[in-house]
This record gives sequence, C-alpha cells and structure tokens, in this order.
Amino acid sequence: MVSALVLTVIALAAPASALASGIDMYRLYNRWTGEHFYTASASERDGLEAVGWRYEGVGWVAPASGDPVYRLYNPYVTGGDHHYTPSVAERDSLVAQGWRYEGVGWASGGGIEVLRQYNPYASTGTHNYTTSRAENDSLVLAGWRAEGVGWLAVGEGRLLPPEQPSNPQDPGSSQQPGSSQQPGDPQPSVVYWTSGGEVWHSTKDCPSLKRSTNIRSGSIEQARAAGKNRACRNCC
Repeated sequence: MVSALVLTVIALAAPASALASGIDMYRLYNRWTGEHFYTASASERDGLEAVGWRYEGVGWVAPASGDPVYRLYNPYVTGGDHHYTPSVAERDSLVAQGWRYEGVGWASGGGIEVLRQYNPYASTGTHNYTTSRAENDSLVLAGWRAEGVGWLAVGEGRLLPPEQPSNPQDPGSSQQPGSSQQPGDPQPSVVYWTSGGEVWHSTKDCPSLKRSTNIRSGSIEQARAAGKNRACRNCC
C-alpha cells in the first residue's frame, strides 16, 4: 500500500511551461484505497506513478488564476485520503475535525463545470471530480451521490482509455488467471460488487461475497466506473 507520507510531499505550483490560458490537472488512481488524486505538478504525478498509482490522464484544465481550491489530507484512514473544496467553511470544518490543510491546489474559473460525486460506502476515495457528465451519471447509477458543481474549469478533461486486464500466460487474452471464463465467452449483462476491493462478480453466490452485506449491481461499465477494474477470479 502506498505510504501516506508520499502523499504529503506537496508540489502545488503550476509547471513553468503551463500556458497562461490553462493548466492541465493530472488525475491518478490508487487501486489499493480507491482514491483519485489530482495535481498540477508533473513531478508529483511521476512520483506517485513510481510507487504504484495509475495515471489516468488530464482531469480538467484549470485557469492560471481565479478563486482558490483548497487541498486537505486525512491521515486517520487507511492509506490516507485527500479532499478538495473552494469553500472556506468546508475547509475550516474539516481542519477542525483533524484534516491537514495542504494549501491551495489550483484555481477555479471558466465556463466548464467540474462535477463532484460522493461515495457513502467508502472510507477512502470518497469523492470523485470530473467534467464528464457520462462519468457522473454512471457513478450515480452505481450508488454514488451527485453533489453538483465542485468548481469551474477552462478546459474539459482528457482521460486515457481504461486499462484492460490481461492474462500473463496469454498476452492476447482478456481471461484472468484462475478464471473459468474462456476467451470469446459472452460478458455477463449484470455483475455485482461491493464498495471495497477492485473486482466485480458474475453472481451474488460467489464465495468472495459470502460476508458482504452491501452488494451493488449493474453493468461492467458501471462496475468500472465504481473503481472495479477486473473480474473476480473465483466466479468469472
């Protein structure tokens, strides 16, 4: 698991090469905690990639100046968690609860809405931010709560295609090691998952779900939007 100390190394200044009209905000994903992380710093992006975070592309383009968006860090949950807000009241409330204030992450301004979603079933990675209405709606269908506009941007996000799982024993196959599914088999129309973990299941009767009390269901696309990036090796 990524050390929380890595996340407290802050490099919030925009790159010197950033255009005056906008600054790319890099988006990364921690598959161990489910957290999405956002930064304008290429060195911070590269440092997190080096310790196992997955780079997902540009989340949005921030203005070079505008209203501040504050960055905070919660050291009391497993793996740590970040939160971002333009609200002074929300910032101060979280600091009063023990969150660490890490300064201004970027600026808000422009005509593009960055939408905010909340996962009530998670203790880390509880919020997601995106300019994509499709991603927002997919997460809401998967059980997240739409929280409206987080802040404004001057450019849309440019996310990379999601990673596809592969079998190390057969680079051309999408079959997972230990999976009973064969290449070419039809994908299930409905899959199941929980807020924890990173897999989806083809059946509620999977042994891995035996102790789960909050099981979500939907399409594979919705499961991926909820952070489940591969099939369960026991039931798929």
